[in-house]
Amino acid sequence: MNKLVRTIFETFENPVFSVADIKNIEPKDTIRYGLIKRAMKSGDLIQIKRGLYTLSSVLRKQPLNLPALANRLYYPSYVSFEYALSAHGWIPESVIALTCATSKNSTVFDTQVGLFSYKRVPQVTFFNSVEVVDSNEGSHLQALPLKALADYIYVHKLNWTNSEPLIKSLRIEEEDLATLTAHDFEDIQGNYPTAPHVETFLTGLKKDLNL
Repeated sequence: MNKLVRTIFETFENPVFSVADIKNIEPKDTIRYGLIKRAMKSGDLIQIKRGLYTLSSVLRKQPLNLPALANRLYYPSYVSFEYALSAHGWIPESVIALTCATSKNSTVFDTQVGLFSYKRVPQVTFFNSVEVVDSNEGSHLQALPLKALADYIYVHKLNWTNSEPLIKSLRIEEEDLATLTAHDFEDIQGNYPTAPHVETFLTGLKKDLNL
């Protein structure tokens, strides 16, 4: 453990930190670059992406909050699609990639701490039906279930018009769909003006649920 890693370990509480944070420890560029390079070579320091780092798992004081990291890696973004549906308990499968919606170009970050996938979803109000999820490791932005479904319909270009494919293809329980309210639909209907298939899906599902 070199002096940079030791100082990070002793002073930083957040497991994710930037090169700007490291500059506060070592302001001289050449010295800082050498310390970072050696720490990465030894495995004590992990570069998540250019300018963003974390300590190795054995040196972290708290576990990484991967959804919070996803928000930070590529902003604006929020957790959505399969990962959000799984987090809400709506689909039975565990999801390997942390899937997010963004208003920027689609991209993927394949890092040493996880795979983060971002899909562009144009919307009138990007953060409609997005909640703040708090945990001991921090907080992150995540789509509510119906929003996650609408985003899923958008990126996969699906022409679904009722609950049947949700139950058969995604294996969503009818009991979960029954928790949706008219307000859930009102909050995002009209929010996907460039995607008539999403609006058709929302209208058809709402009718199917007698809302």
